[in-house]
Amino acid sequence: MSARRQLAIAAILVAIVSARLAAQDTGAIAGRVVLRADTAAPARGAVVSIAGTALADTTNADGRFLLAPLGSGQRTLRVRLPGWRTAERIVLVRAGDTARVDVVLRPDVQLLETVRTNARFFADSVTDAPALSTLSLDAAAIAGVPAVGEPDVVRLVQLLPGVVSRNDFNTGLIVRGGEADQNLVLLDGFPLYNPFHLGGLFSTFMDATVGGLELLTGAFPARYGDRLSSVLAVRSAEEHRPGLHTTADLSALGATARFAGAFDDGAGTWSVAGRRTYADAAQRIFTNDVFPYHFHDLQAHATYALRGGVRLALTAYEGRDVLDADLAAFQSDSVFSKSSRGRWKFDWGNQLLGVAATKDFGDRVTLEQRLSTTAFSTNLNLGDGAFAQRSEVRELRASGSLRLRGDVHEPSLGYELAAQRLRYASGSSATQTTDVDLVQRPVSAALWLDDVWHLTPRWTVEGGLRGETQSARHWAALSPRASLRVEATPLLALTAGVGRITQTMHSLAGDGALRYFDIWLASDSFVPVATAWHYVAGAERRVRNAGLVRVEGYVKHYDRVLEANLSDDPQRRGDEFLPASGLSYGADLLARWQPDSGVSGWVAYSYGVSERTRDGTTWSPGSDRRHDLEVVARWQLAKYRVGARFGFATGTPYTPIVGGVTRRAYDPSTDRWGTGDPEIVIESLGASYNSARFPPNHRLDLDVSRDFLVRGATVTPYLGLANAYNAHNVFVYLYSYSTDLPTRRAISQFPILPSAGVRVAF
Repeated sequence: MSARRQLAIAAILVAIVSARLAAQDTGAIAGRVVLRADTAAPARGAVVSIAGTALADTTNADGRFLLAPLGSGQRTLRVRLPGWRTAERIVLVRAGDTARVDVVLRPDVQLLETVRTNARFFADSVTDAPALSTLSLDAAAIAGVPAVGEPDVVRLVQLLPGVVSRNDFNTGLIVRGGEADQNLVLLDGFPLYNPFHLGGLFSTFMDATVGGLELLTGAFPARYGDRLSSVLAVRSAEEHRPGLHTTADLSALGATARFAGAFDDGAGTWSVAGRRTYADAAQRIFTNDVFPYHFHDLQAHATYALRGGVRLALTAYEGRDVLDADLAAFQSDSVFSKSSRGRWKFDWGNQLLGVAATKDFGDRVTLEQRLSTTAFSTNLNLGDGAFAQRSEVRELRASGSLRLRGDVHEPSLGYELAAQRLRYASGSSATQTTDVDLVQRPVSAALWLDDVWHLTPRWTVEGGLRGETQSARHWAALSPRASLRVEATPLLALTAGVGRITQTMHSLAGDGALRYFDIWLASDSFVPVATAWHYVAGAERRVRNAGLVRVEGYVKHYDRVLEANLSDDPQRRGDEFLPASGLSYGADLLARWQPDSGVSGWVAYSYGVSERTRDGTTWSPGSDRRHDLEVVARWQLAKYRVGARFGFATGTPYTPIVGGVTRRAYDPSTDRWGTGDPEIVIESLGASYNSARFPPNHRLDLDVSRDFLVRGATVTPYLGLANAYNAHNVFVYLYSYSTDLPTRRAISQFPILPSAGVRVAF
């Protein structure tokens, strides 16, 4: 079919639609999408939608689209096409008329999306809240950063200002001097308690299922609560193209596949994805000595727009890590083992099922209701029952909100209600002994009120109040929040905020370098509620049309923070945590350069100091990293995409070992004290807690990829190289005092680590 004939048919269709709409209180939007203004090449297959609705269309071979029917009023037109930046246009739809819009797409360099505090900062709209300390990333940003094994959204978050990592083996987020259990992690608004695999090495979020995320690092709005440091909100990807679309990824870690599409003329979307590691299966081909560990993830997401303007969304997730090993099989002359201690059974994982219903009443009122059930469990069994430990969390949560949008005020009101069951048990089934078996059933509730007040076109204030209560502690509190944004000039914004944050759920994972066993307990008559005040101030400035510089300082004062007690008595309640006060302060810098062509990237620098105080003693927690620099670059070299990431960070604190003493044990069978048979137990003697620091870390990661079109599918092979110059970054020190000359040996983090994989999408 010729281009002229296509234009004629499109004109006839638009005319027919316009005639049908003339007698109704509805209109339509029609137009054309092209690639770059200089070439005007039609954008075929671009998804054109109306924000906040399920109405969408896919552009034809000439780049044309048609959206109808639409209620009259102002609408946000959104255009998406893989490899190109998402475009938005504000369109006024009039009753009985067809608005015509032409959209020019610009190439996507697949780096950081605009910081949310600046997402509409330079537009004429004044509908946005100050969004203080908020960073927003699009899923495409993951492809712009060199990965270890496979892309991971949480590792990408660690490259942002205000966020540091403990080491290469832990994706737990340390945000502005906080702890890993002080982060509220949400998937489509529903909570996940431990979204990590392999003790924190990888997150549970599959690259293909992530449509975007937001990270709030301080003084967040009143709708968020129960975590002291941050909120990480992950949004599932939605496929608005009709038919079946598939993405598959084979990497050094495992295999991932996602199937998705749209149905009922775009009213509904669906996606199903799964991932499994295959290292254990691959090993069986070459050897019988297989390390029996694997993990898997399953995730489903669906949306549907009902008649009457009600939108439904469903999210389901299930993931599990499994280790079932007979360590006695690894016994040798240099590795001592007893058969009774040989069997390890260790598994942990999450389950989530959530549904949300949203309805718009005109353009100014939105009502939302959510219902979810969440479960987390971890089980450890050593020596076929010689020692067993388990932790379980089950939660049923209901929440809802009502939001009003006015010309000056945007008030919102919401609630949360959660019923939980937590169990922590430890003991030995072989000897019929129980150290602890604790069951908690807390019920928590919260009401929050928030208002975004547009004082003038340049001044915006957001104020909120969160009221919270928890049954197990018989506790109730009010937490105020406030933030301010001032557009000093068209290119410069100043922001400030303050807020009180509380936390009633706590982890006993401790302050170690790894989070291999997560135990959650709720505040009760023995465990207090943790509280903190956030103070934040900053400035943002746009540099030309492609650059952004953002500086933000913060102070976080902990009225009460809980530290896991490594010497607690299992038979005694109340000594699981040691309460302390604390202070964290510092500054974050983000400088981003994202032109239409050439080298793009960003520089993130964080300076932070974190302290804890108890009984007159002050120390730095193990996550205290004073300086953290991340440089990320991406450029197109001929037909290849090349990426590089360089990181430099000063060392974190640790407790050095200064000696050892032989610990004698009583043997009741012989009525004698000795050093074991044949074990000799040497107890380490440490210096002052966290009185030393590891050396600085530095690492260079590289990757290269290229797209091939093969029978309608996009095939992208990629190569990666982590720690390209093989820096020996210290993970831990091992001490030996059993020899004549005491020794200290450093165990390194990731060595030089190549990886390869291929992605296929169609």
